[in-house]
Amino acid sequence: MMRTILVLDIFNSLVVHALRGQREHYLPIGEYSCVCKTSDPLNIIKELHPKEVYAADLNLIRGIGDNYSVIKNVSQYSKTILSCGVKTTQDVSTGLEIADTVTIGCENADFDVIGEACELKDVGRIHVNIDIMDNKILTNTRMSFTPLEAVKKLNEYPINDLIIIDLTKVGTESGINVDFLKSAVAYSDHDIIFGGGVRDVADLDQLSDIGISGALVATGIHNQAIPVEKLW
Repeated sequence: MMRTILVLDIFNSLVVHALRGQREHYLPIGEYSCVCKTSDPLNIIKELHPKEVYAADLNLIRGIGDNYSVIKNVSQYSKTILSCGVKTTQDVSTGLEIADTVTIGCENADFDVIGEACELKDVGRIHVNIDIMDNKILTNTRMSFTPLEAVKKLNEYPINDLIIIDLTKVGTESGINVDFLKSAVAYSDHDIIFGGGVRDVADLDQLSDIGISGALVATGIHNQAIPVEKLW
């Protein structure tokens, strides 16, 4: 069954509404949402009761503090995938102390870090994120792979899930790149979770038909195009 995973983009202890990866312009989700009037992460969890969440610590990713105490509280109520701007294996170990799983983003980590993390005893709790901006991997490293080349490369590593996020489409309700995702599923030995532009239930069904195992959703939930019940 398709996993429908609620995204919590957390900045300065509040959930914000992500749009096209332009993090400096994100506003509190309570100003946008039709399903909750709060921007407090824990209160959102208690109102929406998601089975699983993807918590992105935008402070850590941007290198200006962290939201670990907030995310640790969230993880007591919902299975939590933590995105925390991993740069070292110590970052992975620290993240695993507060969340069920940690995802290593190619934005801040290269394949050397991924390989080192795969030697940890908790490797079964590690995912990898490929974040895409304008059809290229968003990265601060010297990684020169195309998105599909990176998908193939990751077959060499015993990670859990592969998470692909099209940041160009995040928050835009602009739909999904079906051809790209079909290729990613064909190339990957890992289950793929996808986020970015997922509009409604029809998109969820299409992702499932393609072979995507999970969808990251936020805008579609908050504007009621995707029923909250899909999170349960």
